Amino acid sequence: MDLRDLKTFLHLAESRHFGRSARAMHVSPSTLSRQIQRLEDDLGQPLFVRDNRTVTLTEAGEELRVFAQQTLLQYQQLRHTIDQQGPSLSGELHIFCSVTAAYSHLPPILD
Repeated sequence: MDLRDLKTFLHLAESRHFGRSARAMHVSPSTLSRQIQRLEDDLGQPLFVRDNRTVTLTEAGEELRVFAQQTLLQYQQLRHTIDQQGPSLSGELHIFCSVTAAYSHLPPILD
């Protein structure tokens, strides 16, 4: 489980729709489904109740939602504190890569 997984999970918990969340997170619906399945496998509990149109959180999903919100908030606070301690780089960075690299390799590097 990493920060990107938590962000993806939170978006799905809020939108309650795989297609919308997949588009917003720049992944395919099948990739999003695999990420959620991996989280469910890690935790040993279903996080969502799925039907044809929407998803709803289970009890375990609600607990993970609270945890994910707290964790991401603490991470943002940490980043803010660290950024205040010293100079940082700024500007634009252009990266050219294959679609495969864009989905599989770049997100962990850029996080």
